[in-house]
Amino acid sequence: MWVAQLLCGVMLLLTLAPAPAHAAPSEYELKAAFIYQIARFVEWPSTGALVNAGAPLRLCVLGGNPFGRALELIRGKPVNERGMEVSLLDMNADTRKCAMLFIAAPAEKHLERIVALSRGTGMLTIGDTEGFAQRGVMINFLSEDSKIRFEINPEASRRAGLKISSQLLKLARIIQEEAP
Repeated sequence: MWVAQLLCGVMLLLTLAPAPAHAAPSEYELKAAFIYQIARFVEWPSTGALVNAGAPLRLCVLGGNPFGRALELIRGKPVNERGMEVSLLDMNADTRKCAMLFIAAPAEKHLERIVALSRGTGMLTIGDTEGFAQRGVMINFLSEDSKIRFEINPEASRRAGLKISSQLLKLARIIQEEAP
């Protein structure tokens, strides 16, 4: 009998105790949130993946999914009157319907081909591997002092026909491409 009372008391204490604070967001939850916010500061051309004004803003992830379930945080959220859509792609997939392409580190051996194929398509390329911005990726995340920062390659975005807001450019480290 006293065991049942003890268990009831513990259960009552647990229900009355304040809920534990939420765990800090993971690195890829933060990166997913950054991608969502960045998308709001990019103007896409009227060609490419967003020709139809009602077309979803599709984020494609190429070369594996380092985000895990973190992409669920942004799926379906509105970006400039478009719904955010997420697609996981293998290396042979067609990227023409992608407004944004996250290039995961395992795809690095194909980076030059991916960057070349994305030129003039109106697709924003994103990565999180050191040196990606110098090699033609438009936005690249990096860790600095335990914080996530980002760098932007404005020349690569111009070649794609994208306009990145000056407000976003002020927050980024601006990167020049390496000469071929």
